[in-house]
Amino acid sequence: MKNIIDIQTPEFVRVPFETAGIGVRGIAKIIDWLLIAVAYIPMGMIVYVFYGISTSYETSSEPTNAYSYFTALFIILLTVIPILYFTLFEYGMKGQTFGKKIVKIRVLQDDGRNPKLISIFLRNVLQLVDILPSFYLLGTLSIFINKEEKRLGDLVAGTIVIQERKEEQREIHFQYATLALSKKEIEILEKLEQTSAEQYLVLESFLLRRNHLDVYHRAEISRNFIQLWWPNIKTEKNKEEVFLEKQYLFLRQQFYPAKYPIIFPSAQQINVSSS
Repeated sequence: MKNIIDIQTPEFVRVPFETAGIGVRGIAKIIDWLLIAVAYIPMGMIVYVFYGISTSYETSSEPTNAYSYFTALFIILLTVIPILYFTLFEYGMKGQTFGKKIVKIRVLQDDGRNPKLISIFLRNVLQLVDILPSFYLLGTLSIFINKEEKRLGDLVAGTIVIQERKEEQREIHFQYATLALSKKEIEILEKLEQTSAEQYLVLESFLLRRNHLDVYHRAEISRNFIQLWWPNIKTEKNKEEVFLEKQYLFLRQQFYPAKYPIIFPSAQQINVSSS
């Protein structure tokens, strides 16, 4: 059963996301730990070789603590390598590791943005707590209890793990606008306040996911977009999505060219106007 939550963006717009469940997160974790285990093998061999070299120089009159030193080093590396792996890849891959990428899940900040380095570091350091008293038992219990399916590291770091959109869902079906903007519409849209890349992505996310919302919430979110970002635009009642589709099309053509998501046009033609 899907767990859909609303994430409030910095622009105070709520966007629905599906949280990543314990099953898919567990699969991602297994994949990542298998990759980490591959790194442990040469590391263990190196430590063992250096330990053998050091002990070969030991004499009964000059005892050394080589065993203790290398054991301590090995334990430290066992702890540090997983933290480095998860932190570096989640930061470099914008919330994903190889395991997360395979199962199509991603870490986000609570406001829907890409995770900050400090947040990623905190959530991964706290894996040492989540793993107690046995393999991820505490973290698993936290996911079951929390309605947003967060483990302790996510609660402290202010992050959330979401299920990415499937490729077949990467389509935007316009309900009003065609793919051709009139000259007048372009002139109107050019005069509006410049939209940031984050605002553009929030708008795109809404257009992709809106079919999962009921009519009331779709209309409410559309009105919030316009009131917050384009207060000078006048739209007919219940036609707010007309403007949003045209604005998205304008931004994508002028500033954020991309092949995906694929846009499927509507046959209806409705113009937008400014106040």
